[in-house]
Amino acid sequence: MKIRFCLIPLFLLVAAVTLIAQAGGHMSREVRERIEAQRVAFITQQLRLTPDEAARFWPVYNEYRDALKDMREDFERPDLENITDEEAGTLIEQHLQQEQRKLELKRTLITRLRAVVSAKKVLMLHRAENEFNRELLRKVQENRKP
Repeated sequence: MKIRFCLIPLFLLVAAVTLIAQAGGHMSREVRERIEAQRVAFITQQLRLTPDEAARFWPVYNEYRDALKDMREDFERPDLENITDEEAGTLIEQHLQQEQRKLELKRTLITRLRAVVSAKKVLMLHRAENEFNRELLRKVQENRKP
């Protein structure tokens, strides 16, 4: 039974990487949606969320991920070779402010999730996210090798 639970997320991850490879490194909306669906399945399985927990967990988690995405989109990516020290200093301050906002978002996420799932599952979330991302990156790198 445990083997089946391990194989399902692994299969989903391999499918996601295959989709990325087929897209030539550029992810279409469809590919991103499939990867997100696989992320949901992987995290749900790793945290062993009940249907009731999942129904309350995912809206909170998705709101957090959307806020992080918005934050990344707002951050300027300057040409570092052609900026002044003064501009660099300003960018450093902006980066530090963004990191502070990320920390505040994370604190809010944890507080909200603790009302939905156990503290243990909140801790397991970090590990599950890292495992999914690490495996996704590994598979992408594998598929890029000639």
